[in-house]
Amino acid sequence: MTIPTLPGVTIVETEPPSPVRGVSTSIAAFIGLCADGPTGAPTFVGSLDAFTRTFGGPIDGAGTPVHLPLAVEGFFRNGGTQCFVLRAGKATPAFADLPGRAADGAPVGRAVALSTGAGGRGGQVEIEDSSALQAALGAAQSGLGILRDTAQVTAVDDTRRRLTVDAVGTFAPGDNILVTKDAESVEAVVRRVEAPDVIEVAVALPGGTDFAGSSVTTSPLKTGDKTVRLDVPAALSLRALVPRGSVVLLDDGTVREWATVAETTGEAVVLNRPLTRDLKPGARLSTAEFDLKLASPDGTDPVTFRGLSTASSHPRWWAGQAVDSDYLKIVPAEVAALATVDPRPKAGPVTLGAGEPGDPAADWQELDTSDGMREQLALIEAIDEISLVVAPGVGIEAQQAVVEHCEALHDRFAILDAGQGIEPTAVLQQRTALTGKLDKGFAALYYPWVQVRDPSRNRIVSQPPSGHIAGLYASTDKLRGVHKAPANTGIAGVLGLDRRLRDSEQELLNPNGVNALRILPGQGVPVVWGARTTSSNVTWQYINVRRLFLFLEESIQESLRSAVFEPNDLALWNRLKRTLTEFLGRVWRDGALFGATEAEAFFVRIDEALNPPATRKQGVLHVEIGVQPVYPAEFIVVRIGIWDGGSQVSE
Repeated sequence: MTIPTLPGVTIVETEPPSPVRGVSTSIAAFIGLCADGPTGAPTFVGSLDAFTRTFGGPIDGAGTPVHLPLAVEGFFRNGGTQCFVLRAGKATPAFADLPGRAADGAPVGRAVALSTGAGGRGGQVEIEDSSALQAALGAAQSGLGILRDTAQVTAVDDTRRRLTVDAVGTFAPGDNILVTKDAESVEAVVRRVEAPDVIEVAVALPGGTDFAGSSVTTSPLKTGDKTVRLDVPAALSLRALVPRGSVVLLDDGTVREWATVAETTGEAVVLNRPLTRDLKPGARLSTAEFDLKLASPDGTDPVTFRGLSTASSHPRWWAGQAVDSDYLKIVPAEVAALATVDPRPKAGPVTLGAGEPGDPAADWQELDTSDGMREQLALIEAIDEISLVVAPGVGIEAQQAVVEHCEALHDRFAILDAGQGIEPTAVLQQRTALTGKLDKGFAALYYPWVQVRDPSRNRIVSQPPSGHIAGLYASTDKLRGVHKAPANTGIAGVLGLDRRLRDSEQELLNPNGVNALRILPGQGVPVVWGARTTSSNVTWQYINVRRLFLFLEESIQESLRSAVFEPNDLALWNRLKRTLTEFLGRVWRDGALFGATEAEAFFVRIDEALNPPATRKQGVLHVEIGVQPVYPAEFIVVRIGIWDGGSQVSE
């Protein structure tokens, strides 16, 4: 800290270290088949209505397991609020290439339907040229004139570099100028403007000519120039009409140059590339935008998006938020960044061709394999927010791929379904196959299937429970915390179970990591009556313990990222220890850790024993954390005996 030199009180603001922020633990990823919607890309969904608009509602799969719509409905009905949906399959949406204006007509973009079902097999796009600048100037004007300033030279100093003129006008450093005396013209570049009436050129004017009384004029734009100064009327805002990313045309009547604006100042634009040809005096600059009209497949409710640009830096980029449609999107083509022709799509209408609806039976057959499931899981791997993975109704081979995915990323948990209609002994065999290579409890298995009403068939159907269970995870996390086991909770939207388990059957399943869904005596609503993972390791046998550690590890990893490359000294050690202690203290106070005090519930260790000089020289900082998680009271044993009013029940 700098020592003040002025006597008095100096105020210095300080900020506490950033706290560790707990990550979300209830954002699910759903993988499966549905009636409609995009394939090959996860889509964020924040409500059941949003899911239905994009992917459609429940459908009769005619023998093909289309479980996803009812699973997502169960998720939201049981307290889920956010999820990503990945529709598997080979269905393709309708699309149309939008031809460009180059001689070869290569497309500059593609209009793609958001749906692959009946709503996605058509639609129309129409391009119409427009110009924001021309609209502001009026139809009679084609654009702004390129500034051409003129003044008279009244004197030249001895260095022949400083010219006194009768009016500095709008000359600016960097301007190319012509100094003309009689029939002789000399090109120069303005180095500096000295108000009010002196300009300095970069190179001295040649000797032998008295340039006093000559004229100085802004020279026309030349090859290699990038800055274009314009004659802007006082009432116009150049930045508003020609923002960064604008496509512009410079035209002198003979030469036409297309470019994109890289920067806009008060009276000039800087192009993203140098000019390739000289421009004669009188050249003008105009902007070239376009309007895009989208019509739905049935031709109703057309909508027009105005003033668009193909440049991604433009505030109204056509592939960004400026085009917000419920049924179409624009995918730009990879074109040269320094195009020398008009980069806009060709004006006129284009009709989308029919997309491929896909084959649900073949799509399910492919998804229900390890390779097919891995292909889909790769698409959600980069989405760090996902903490639950649900693939309703898939078989053992695909489930194994899901478990491996969760173990490899170490930041998400799989919710799995037992096979439909199988016996408890078969469920145990399924559970054995789902232990996972790490065997550290990254998955939970639920049995049996649930019965729900399917509006597409107007009857009660069997449904894998994983979607409903994911909703219970989310609501439990919100109401109690991730440390609370998601069990002993009624399942909303479920009318019954495929099988009513007896105590003796659950006594076989529970110790082996199969979570039973039960209808308990005196209750009509099925409840989750198990909280085990598929791990055979007793340390990780409870769902809430595994998910608590996922929460702690992810929260700490993300929050401590700001400390990477900081000086590995005692100040950093103390700061990290305070930050971690504060975070774990909050977790303890929320009831996630066991102990009467913080010291009993957890410890944070950062010291020289963990970080000797040899370790520090390698750029490594070791932090050791120990926590006492709270385990669920899965078995409550009550001892009761006869008390005769004086004797105690023996131990």
